[in-house]
Amino acid sequence: MPRNLQPLPATPSSNDPATGKVASMLTNIESRLGEQQGWDLPARLFLLRLRPEGVEVAFLPEALWNPMDINPADALTLHAEALPPVPPLLVPGPVHEGSVFAVGLMFEGWSKPKGVELPPELRALRDSGERVNHLLPGRQEVRIVHAVDLNQRAFLIVRPRGGQPRLSVAGREGPLELEGTIPVALGRFVHAFNSNPGKHAMHPAPTPQM
Repeated sequence: MPRNLQPLPATPSSNDPATGKVASMLTNIESRLGEQQGWDLPARLFLLRLRPEGVEVAFLPEALWNPMDINPADALTLHAEALPPVPPLLVPGPVHEGSVFAVGLMFEGWSKPKGVELPPELRALRDSGERVNHLLPGRQEVRIVHAVDLNQRAFLIVRPRGGQPRLSVAGREGPLELEGTIPVALGRFVHAFNSNPGKHAMHPAPTPQM
């Protein structure tokens, strides 16, 4: 897949031009690197950077951000803990040429069927911090793309295996309080890139062959 992807025409409306650009790129990535490439692939962490010729998708090698080969959410959290938190009052910023305007993660996992209550033993495991969705009967395999842009808006694409993707954009009309381990970590990453671009600059990694 080429690194310079063209945004799709159908995007959610927003007062922030960056929101539509990110939504288009994520939809394109999930379709090309996800559905067209197939399932049972490793998690992929990527940056969206604005270049004169278009939007560049830079993939970070898994050995760089998850050398211990642990759960991707845990690996992201370990890195994010070393970065400063995002200020509660963030002044919205425009997308400049060369800037990293979003950081995203695409991965596969399990979702809990709607309306299904956890058995007591699994509820106890979940409350202790363990992941339990993969233990549920009737669990559903999903591909997920999380991303956070430079203005701390959260994007989520969920595609059930054999189904259609669903896109949601949180904080589209106002400030957003990020929730969840992965969005909070991604929010710290993209804020670090934009707070001190020189210090946190990374050369784009080659697009993985999958």
